[in-house]
Amino acid sequence: MSFDKLHVRSAKEHKLRKHKDLLLQSVQSHIVPVFFQQGFSVVPRVQSGPTDRESAGTVPFELRRARPDGGIDLVEIQFMTYQRAAFRINACPVPREGMMTLGGHRNPEQLHAGGLHDHFEMYASPRWRSWFSLWFWRFRMPVKSDYDKLALRVAGFLPEVELALREAKLGPHMRRITIPQHAAVPTSGVAPSR
Repeated sequence: MSFDKLHVRSAKEHKLRKHKDLLLQSVQSHIVPVFFQQGFSVVPRVQSGPTDRESAGTVPFELRRARPDGGIDLVEIQFMTYQRAAFRINACPVPREGMMTLGGHRNPEQLHAGGLHDHFEMYASPRWRSWFSLWFWRFRMPVKSDYDKLALRVAGFLPEVELALREAKLGPHMRRITIPQHAAVPTSGVAPSR
């Protein structure tokens, strides 16, 4: 790669990082406090191994809340890869006994909200799976106040997360992700007889 191409790439990455940081600050200021009011607390995410550049910082906020039945509610605010300024919210109620995952049985403390067999995802448009983000127009780039407005709008949708966790009902921005149990069981490689 030539020096010019590296300079252009570095400038583009810096611009993306700047917009993601603005969105991250807005989410931290307007959405996370709403979850705190609902009894959630932030749990530090433990990295189990090296993280690639693509997915670094994609889940800056992982929240947990104890339920009266002994289980827990998990919520993740997941940002898009490659420093793009977009996010969605993953949520999952976990029973006291834990859950069976592709990697075997896991206790509630070992689980994360996204990627489980049965969890909820909140999108700007669940049908198209479009993440919460702002448009980058040619003559007007988003500023901090635009990201604050987006975060405040999404904070107004958070009762849908509560409804999904408590009653398993979907609001207009929620989508239920269910992976069939038989899809999680590895096959022996033998074709079924007809």
